[in-house]
Amino acid sequence: MRKYIDIGANLTDAVFKGVYRGKKVHDDDFHHVLNRAFEIGMDKIIVTAGCKDDINEALKLVKDNERLYCTVGVHPTRCNEFENNDNPENHLNILKDFIVENKDKVVALGEIGLDYDRTQFLSN
Repeated sequence: MRKYIDIGANLTDAVFKGVYRGKKVHDDDFHHVLNRAFEIGMDKIIVTAGCKDDINEALKLVKDNERLYCTVGVHPTRCNEFENNDNPENHLNILKDFIVENKDKVVALGEIGLDYDRTQFLSN
């Protein structure tokens, strides 16, 4: 049987807790989503973390599940985090610390890149 790994799961999104556009629509079904994925042959899932808050949330989601891992990164539309921090180097060090302190669960860097399609989210 083939093994599948989802390498870009945005599982920190509130929709998995039943919240759509800030409104509670249904009960939290996060565990049902995971179970359906595993039942159809998904072997591992890598939760994508695109900002500091996402990283904290992703680490909470993956810490107790041997089939879940996460990334550490800054999505291009969240790169203002570097500017909002007094020192961009300090922000980079915070990201490095997440990686070093959670090396058993952080398996990749990402999201990282340029997104010229969503510049409305950026200050410059």
